[in-house]
Amino acid sequence: ANSYINSNIMRDNMLVNLTGLEGHFMPIDLNIEHLIRFLKRFFAAKGVYASWDRLGDISAAVDLLQHVRKQVGHAMGIAYHGITHTTPDNSASISKVAHKVNELALHRFTLDRDGNGSIKPVINTLASGEQKLKSSTLATFNKKVRGMM
Repeated sequence: ANSYINSNIMRDNMLVNLTGLEGHFMPIDLNIEHLIRFLKRFFAAKGVYASWDRLGDISAAVDLLQHVRKQVGHAMGIAYHGITHTTPDNSASISKVAHKVNELALHRFTLDRDGNGSIKPVINTLASGEQKLKSSTLATFNKKVRGMM
């Protein structure tokens, strides 16, 4: 009887359902591959700040980083809403945008374009965000992260 129980340990734990949605189970190894893919994308996005130490740090916090990413996406109105791995057909939207860009000649410099006088320069959000992050203390940062959860 014990050997039967022990032999079923792997069989009973082979699928996980992290979404809670019916029929959305995935093998544990595929779940690990998803985490590795997330880590690769997140790590690659750091550029000059990428190091093996940093990869080790973010690996330990992958669940928290994914939660923060979803919270930021939700706050910006770009949250992930999909429940499948299919790519949507964007060709109609792309065609509309391309047509409008062509119609308004947005891809060409026009010195006297309507509205040029009222346009304000935009801030470099990456530099601004980095400065804010570096200027705040770790305790303040952790408090804000906890507030997002």
